[in-house]
Amino acid sequence: MAAVSTIVAVAAVAVAGVSAYEQKQQAKKAAKKEKEARAVASAEQAAQQTAQTRAQLREERIRRAQILQQSQNTGVGGSSGASGSTGALATTVGSNIAAASRQANSANAISGLQQQAADARTKGAEIAATGQLASSLLSAGGSIFGATASTTPPQPTQSGTPQTGAFSPATQPNPYDLNNIFR
Repeated sequence: MAAVSTIVAVAAVAVAGVSAYEQKQQAKKAAKKEKEARAVASAEQAAQQTAQTRAQLREERIRRAQILQQSQNTGVGGSSGASGSTGALATTVGSNIAAASRQANSANAISGLQQQAADARTKGAEIAATGQLASSLLSAGGSIFGATASTTPPQPTQSGTPQTGAFSPATQPNPYDLNNIFR
């Protein structure tokens, strides 16, 4: 019976070890894929920002040309109205580009913080797997070497000495006998 329980305990430790190792490997794979996904999303966002900036600049050039053409057609080519209109256009475009840049920077910061959170979750999962493996090893080690405590209270024998399943009164001294303390 003891051999069977030893084999079962060793098998449980082996399964726990393989499980912990696989859990750690899968957590690393997941973290790597999350990092790749964030890099792709960040690159896509940068491409969209670049396209928005180009569109804003193109629109601003077209609008400026229209303003300048209309002012030339009406004979007020160098007027303060024309200059003010083109200046306001440049300000609006600059403001729009700055806002888009700020949004991209915020998104990158959020992405970085989410990656740090994912890394922390992965590390936590690794620590949990290591703890489970250690617990399994300690539990199995105790059952293999008989170090686990008995769940049933000791029963008195005919001689009145309590006896547990792990120790025999013939081979172990009575721990309650005050005459045997200093032997």
